[in-house]
Amino acid sequence: MGYNAFGLQESDDADLPVPFPDDFDYDTFLSTHPGRLDITSGGHIHTAAVTVEVWDGPPPEQDPASWDEQAEADFESTSGQVAVWSMSLGRADDVITLADPGGAW
Repeated sequence: MGYNAFGLQESDDADLPVPFPDDFDYDTFLSTHPGRLDITSGGHIHTAAVTVEVWDGPPPEQDPASWDEQAEADFESTSGQVAVWSMSLGRADDVITLADPGGAW
């Protein structure tokens, strides 16, 4: 986690109109751009674990009462492959496969 933020974005950002971290909104927990989700943290620089689960249906019921923040957003991927992007480290090596080909989530 660098500079309060990370993003989930198309693995190959060459065709995105606004690649991470351009136009990042530090005042919003979850914000969106085409092919990209931006997440803001309450801490400036720290280690944060990111766990991604890909479901083929609705997510399981959860009780978010103990969470500090919660948000939902639609996401559309043209490739079906996304990566975690950091302000300080850039693109992570791991690729998250949502589906082949892409679609809406």
